[in-house]
Amino acid sequence: MSTEEIPKWVAEEIKNAKFDHEEEWSGSGYILDVNKEARKIDVQFYEKLPEGRYIATLDLPESIDPNSLELAVVYLFRFKAFRASLNPKVVSFLKEKYSVNMDSIYRFELKSFEKMGDEGQEERTTGLEATPKDASGEEEEEEERDE
Repeated sequence: MSTEEIPKWVAEEIKNAKFDHEEEWSGSGYILDVNKEARKIDVQFYEKLPEGRYIATLDLPESIDPNSLELAVVYLFRFKAFRASLNPKVVSFLKEKYSVNMDSIYRFELKSFEKMGDEGQEERTTGLEATPKDASGEEEEEEERDE
């Protein structure tokens, strides 16, 4: 057996871990990838998440249409974080064999999102009237900026 392979018993323990702790988190960032078939998105956060990472995969609930999400757009994400503690034997194995200090695993589910920092958002926060994003609306916005 290669040292790169994780033993079956470890994989089974991780796969069958019970997610028994739930928190709500939020953070700003942008979407790296949308997997419409699996209903998942990969997000790069600007802030470090409470468990230490900057990139996370979030599950999409049925209420969120994957087509409504855009890549490379800054959003404020609100999501549920589910945590499962790992068996002490698995924790010890991962530390000894792979030098990985991990005592729990996480699963994330998106609750809501909103675009941040787009021109429309700036107009709304400064009190300027927001116009629809059609050809005539875009021309009017550019004329306002030129003045």
